[in-house]
Amino acid sequence: MNNLRFKSLVTSYLSAVLLTGATFTAACNSAAPPRSIGDSANSASTERAQKPVPSRDQQAIESASNVQITKLDGGAFKLSDFRGKVLVVDFWQTNCAPCVRLIPQLAELSRKYRDKGLEVVGLTSDDRADQEKVVEFLKKRGADYTVGYENQWLSSAFLRGTEDETGAAPIPQLFVISREGRVVDHFIGENPQRGIQDVEQSVIQQLSTR
Repeated sequence: MNNLRFKSLVTSYLSAVLLTGATFTAACNSAAPPRSIGDSANSASTERAQKPVPSRDQQAIESASNVQITKLDGGAFKLSDFRGKVLVVDFWQTNCAPCVRLIPQLAELSRKYRDKGLEVVGLTSDDRADQEKVVEFLKKRGADYTVGYENQWLSSAFLRGTEDETGAAPIPQLFVISREGRVVDHFIGENPQRGIQDVEQSVIQQLSTR
């Protein structure tokens, strides 16, 4: 093989290597940036919100309503303690972006209708070791309604049937519960077509029912 042909082969080889490297770099640079847990939850919950809301097992919900819930301050309550009031129950977590956006709206809803018979209850899946962080988080957002820790009985009764492809139920999930303890409305995720204004309308309707 003469020198000219050898140099030509080497040049072709190096060009191919460089081209391959450039293509790989472009693919890596064009990859989608990582998303936070909150953004992922938002995407999954918004997609899930477009699907039909599953029917609830009212008997299971009534049973779960009598299960004690641990409050952030260490006290306890049950959803059945609020029988006779209209309830909005919110399943949420501090690292869920749509949950965070919803909390000030729920706080405003609570202040607006509390004297008319509304009770807002937040059920967080945050770790109990993060209690101080959660308390401070709620304080900054003006959430002065009742908040406790989610438990397996509540999750099973309320969230079963809403699981996504990972096997986890998306949050936030809101339930409007009548004075008699029946679930009358259910909101999954963050949905511009069915948001806090629709929760408020559902609450108004229940408050007007005696």
